Amino acid sequence: MLEQLSIDQPSYLRKDASESTVMAPPTNPNPADSSAKQSLEAGLAALKQQDYPTAIALLESVTQTAANGSSGIRAQMGLVAAYKATGNVKKAIALCSSLAKSPNPQVKTWADRVLTELTPPRPPKPPENKPKSAETPPETGFVAFDAGTKSAKKSIEGDRPTVDKKTGFLPLEPVGEPGNAKSQHIYPPPPPPTPPIRPTSEGGHGGPTSEGGHGGTAPTETAPETAEISDENSSGSPTDIPGVASPDTYQLTWRDTGRAKSPRPLKPLKLLEFRVEAVASAIALFFLARFVLQFLLTNTNSLLVQLYIFTRLPIFAPIQLFYRDPTPFVQMVFGLLLASSPWLIDALLKLFCGIETLRGSVLSKHSKEAGRVLRSYCTKQNMPVPVLKLLPLNVPVAFSYGCLPRFARIAVSRGLLEQLTDDEIATIFARELGHISHWDFAPMSLALLVIQIPYLIYWQVAHWQERLCDLMTIEFLRSAVKFVAAAISAISYGIYKLLRWPMLWVSRRRVYFSDRTAAEITGNPNGLTRALAKIAIGIADNIEQQKQTSFFLESFDLLLPVGVGQAVSLGSAALHAPLEQILLWDVSNQERNWLTVNRAHPLLGERLKLLALYAQFWKLETELDLVDAGVQEQPRKGKLSLFKSIVEFKDSKLFLQGAPFFGIPMSLAIVGVLWLIGGIFSRTSIWQLDWLWGDRSILWGCLPIGFSIGTLMRINYFFPDIIPRETASPSLPEILSNPDSLPLDAEPVRLEGQLLGRSGMSNWLGQDLILQTATGLVRLHYVSRFGYIGSLWPFLFKETTRPSDLIGTSVVATGWLRRGATVAIDLESLRSQGGRVSDSGHPIWSAILAFAAAFWGAYIIIQGPR
Repeated sequence: MLEQLSIDQPSYLRKDASESTVMAPPTNPNPADSSAKQSLEAGLAALKQQDYPTAIALLESVTQTAANGSSGIRAQMGLVAAYKATGNVKKAIALCSSLAKSPNPQVKTWADRVLTELTPPRPPKPPENKPKSAETPPETGFVAFDAGTKSAKKSIEGDRPTVDKKTGFLPLEPVGEPGNAKSQHIYPPPPPPTPPIRPTSEGGHGGPTSEGGHGGTAPTETAPETAEISDENSSGSPTDIPGVASPDTYQLTWRDTGRAKSPRPLKPLKLLEFRVEAVASAIALFFLARFVLQFLLTNTNSLLVQLYIFTRLPIFAPIQLFYRDPTPFVQMVFGLLLASSPWLIDALLKLFCGIETLRGSVLSKHSKEAGRVLRSYCTKQNMPVPVLKLLPLNVPVAFSYGCLPRFARIAVSRGLLEQLTDDEIATIFARELGHISHWDFAPMSLALLVIQIPYLIYWQVAHWQERLCDLMTIEFLRSAVKFVAAAISAISYGIYKLLRWPMLWVSRRRVYFSDRTAAEITGNPNGLTRALAKIAIGIADNIEQQKQTSFFLESFDLLLPVGVGQAVSLGSAALHAPLEQILLWDVSNQERNWLTVNRAHPLLGERLKLLALYAQFWKLETELDLVDAGVQEQPRKGKLSLFKSIVEFKDSKLFLQGAPFFGIPMSLAIVGVLWLIGGIFSRTSIWQLDWLWGDRSILWGCLPIGFSIGTLMRINYFFPDIIPRETASPSLPEILSNPDSLPLDAEPVRLEGQLLGRSGMSNWLGQDLILQTATGLVRLHYVSRFGYIGSLWPFLFKETTRPSDLIGTSVVATGWLRRGATVAIDLESLRSQGGRVSDSGHPIWSAILAFAAAFWGAYIIIQGPR
């Protein structure tokens, strides 16, 4: 099926003249060009509607007026399809033969493939002498999922199916109903002129196409016409015209590059420093958990006191136990959780996922190499082989947990065994062995159990309140139960998010170490590259099929190989554009490290770039061309004075991005000046200002005031006016391809798609809102215009519509695009096809927060020292 698309170059390919990349062909306002463009679009539309005589007439007119331009090339490709459909095979062959002589390699490859289909096939060769076709991806390849293709699946017992001839990969097994599969009418955009990832040749290695042994061509060597041409991995069908996208316009294939037989050792890891950091993070988690518990106990008693004063009922008497120091209790709980972590996590997974033991014979049927890696590495490290567990889930995940190596477990999902190849499965097992040998799995298991406590409360309270309310007949009681349950659920979810923070640093660091260990153990960094990318794609596909982020994925995110937040957009966009393109931000943005501080996983692009460097070190061809991606020569700067450095930083985007937080140290500088003034006047006869000296109320009051000033400084940049006629509707690959964007660069956007997410109370605060667009998944951030009270108790505001009420419907999302470590849209509004509107209040509440912080700081100063 064909779709009419504009031949203008996508916006993500337009760069400044100073950048060394492909420039968009200059637009010629010539009326002839405009007429050719209109004829091309009309001809392709007629071809899509199977009006072949009209299509042939229009496209032939384009070839006469613009034979050598990109429009002419696309018109000739359309004519090939039209000629074949009308039975005029000779003309189709003649036109294809002309296109096969094109200097553009992509056009030539496409024409060669179509010629192969149009010409009679040669007699088949004997099977034993038949070479592997360069056009057919190998069994290890993974290309774009086609929901309309029925592919065989291998069972968990190890039966391998025949790889689908059209898609060339083992498809992701649908979890939901068939209706949840990817819609056939959703088409990706024309791919950019980045060099394609070539299928493997007979030897299993894609040939290098540029100096240095890397596939792909430098952007500056790409002809302008390639901006309109699909990559050569598109289907060879004449109806699959590059730039006239069908679901298979872009297909993700793998080079299936080789591995090192005897890899040279890398530098030893500094594990002592890392282990100290892990212990320090666990201690920080202990103190934070103690603070949260004490805060809850104290405020619970305060609430009970107020209720007792108001009602005089003994049931509301404060609980004396809550006044005691909770430190011994928290110490005991942490000790028990750590000591029993293997069995507690087993019980959790058994209860909610049905985990079972993974037999060695089953693992060997899927990956014999994984079994060899487990035995050899454990023997070398003198540690017992971990217990293997199987999760009956179709999403590809793996993680390790436990308290000691002798009690360690490695859990893998059914989806991972079915969707990854033998060597890729082995690299994932090697990663988990790295976690166990580095001992970081123990503090992470403890942290997982600690954060599971509030998360389970959030999940189960939201689940059981619905059943409880169904048993009630009095509306007031039902509303009261809903409000109390919603408050408990929301507070628990907030505590879950808060308790993750102390472990984020270690969580990111340990991923780098385990990736490197896996590459050393297997000598296969390219296999690990493919495995991680396929896991991201599998997670995104699971979310699309389930129509929500499962509770398992969110609650176990700390232990997963790829972060769920990253996988949502990157994994879905990988089926519509080359990985090098969508990972460009991850490897080239100057401020990316600052923007990952609230993430549990490092940037996927950086991880894959490191794996490519390991492959280069072992003189292997890399699976992805990320080593030199985004590398630009920076102008040399002399030594800057401290004052000049501060001035330059103040004028940078990063300063405005973090202005609310940078306002806090700036306020400390103001406090220092005020104290200095007070100290000076205290030594003079002007005693009226000597109170400033050492006044701690000024210190504590200026902190929220500094936060307030910083928030107000950036609010106009963060939330520019949304003008409907100027609101963009970019595709997800376009969003991901801009390497310089920051969350501060809030582009007003308007995107259409289906709203995915959890239903019911578990999503009242917008915890899981995802927009499924034609080119991938984008997360949405929502804040009610009436604040949290408007989300938890909406009947106070009859006009309020929660986004969760629109789950499963087609919506138009308008808001501000944020490109940071992940992609998200701060909503301004959600509008369904039925006319229901859910308004969000991000700018309002940012301003309210800023003024509230200022008033709070002023109140502290006015109160004075106590």
